[in-house]
Amino acid sequence: MQIEAPRTQIPDGQDVWVFGYGSLVWKVDFTYERRVVGYVQGFHRRFWQGSHDHRGTSTSPGRVVTLVASNEYREKFGNVSEGDRCWGVAYLIHRDTARDVFGHLDHREKNGYSSEVVDVFGSDGSTLCSAAVYIATTENPAFLGPASTSDIAHTLVHSVGPSGRNIDYFINLCHAVGIISANHADEHLVELEAAVRRLAGVDRVVIHDFEESARMDLHCLVDAGVLGLRSPPVPEQ
Repeated sequence: MQIEAPRTQIPDGQDVWVFGYGSLVWKVDFTYERRVVGYVQGFHRRFWQGSHDHRGTSTSPGRVVTLVASNEYREKFGNVSEGDRCWGVAYLIHRDTARDVFGHLDHREKNGYSSEVVDVFGSDGSTLCSAAVYIATTENPAFLGPASTSDIAHTLVHSVGPSGRNIDYFINLCHAVGIISANHADEHLVELEAAVRRLAGVDRVVIHDFEESARMDLHCLVDAGVLGLRSPPVPEQ
């Protein structure tokens, strides 16, 4: 499946924020100036987007997360009992590197995602920034939509793609979200994690990508609060 990559509009001469709620929370492969933990309001994180290019294949797609707006969720999929806050991490991209960084991110999120601008809030409800966010809409060709918890868990456990096992993506995200929003459980992730661990067997769930350094780094980010953390220095060659 070939889907055209999004083209994020970058304002000239300005630093730009980007908000991550999926792999961008724990897999940061771009340069940034600063990052903070926050949430977007009015969205639900769901494992409803197909992954034909990273965690699955064209014939056997994996599942990755997207955001579904609350009003669209009610109209198309019924009421939802949980709150409509999605926690993640916002990154400030310097104006001099913004085009290169977003060119990279546009390619990374090419399988059905498009970018839009949202407000990001801190734990006290204050507005931290306005940020670009990549969302796979319910109309994109790779959208798989809702399924039973057991069916989604089966896909997460068994799918593999060029970027690795789907279960690694999933468990890494669960760990990362558990750290940055320890007091605000994501019910969708909690329910899926229980099903995935039952299906895979807890002793078989081995994390390939989520290193202890990443875990400690996220804990430090949470401790930093609204000030966030600056990008680590580039090591000298």
